[in-house]
Amino acid sequence: MVLKVKNSKQYRMKVVPHRPFSGVIAVVGVAFLVLAASAGSYFAGQYQLRQNLDKKTLEYTRVLDRLTGLESENESLRVRVATAEQSLTIGEQASESVRAELVQKESQIAELKQEISFYRGVMAPADDGEGVSIGRFILSQTADPRNYQYKLQVQQSAARRNVVKGSATFTVVGREGGEPKSYPLRDLSEQVDSESILLRFKYFQNIEGELRLPEGFVPEGVELSLKSSERKGFNIEQRYGWLVQES
Repeated sequence: MVLKVKNSKQYRMKVVPHRPFSGVIAVVGVAFLVLAASAGSYFAGQYQLRQNLDKKTLEYTRVLDRLTGLESENESLRVRVATAEQSLTIGEQASESVRAELVQKESQIAELKQEISFYRGVMAPADDGEGVSIGRFILSQTADPRNYQYKLQVQQSAARRNVVKGSATFTVVGREGGEPKSYPLRDLSEQVDSESILLRFKYFQNIEGELRLPEGFVPEGVELSLKSSERKGFNIEQRYGWLVQES
């Protein structure tokens, strides 16, 4: 029997089932969705990376085939030059024409070797250091015979994703007054105000600008040095001949 008190509030009660595992199931479901999304993003990134590497592989093969063809042509030109030098009937003008063609082919071969070095650095870098390498280095002639444009690309293997920190030094070597002479880029370019250039990148870094050679200085090559700011990081030194592309 229920007693009712006059003017008192009456409360209604409702029986609900007890589900102790509903909260756990919800948490597990959310965690599963987060993991699924993360896994999807990871595999999508890996797929994109593989696609990029496949493109680089095809380009590398194309450049390598072209280099092989040019080296074959170059060898043929060397034979022609030797024959021209030994022959008494060939004209001096024809000999100089063959020499000019030989110089042009050698310049093309040097450029292709730089391209191959770039693709090798991306696809199959050395195990030492941080997978850092010099991808490309190009010198271009300007309208002023003493002025040149330079382009340097420093890269890191696509398999590595850490931020590269370090510095690069750029020195032009040659002769002045018949004696060996070298100039740091700082002394030749108004765009550079320190002896070393700061490196900081994840995939690659382009360094480019313009330099002017002093009067009386005959350039012979460029010495590049890359050093990591880490104690056990990369330390790369490379020398290039003074090969100039026409603008």
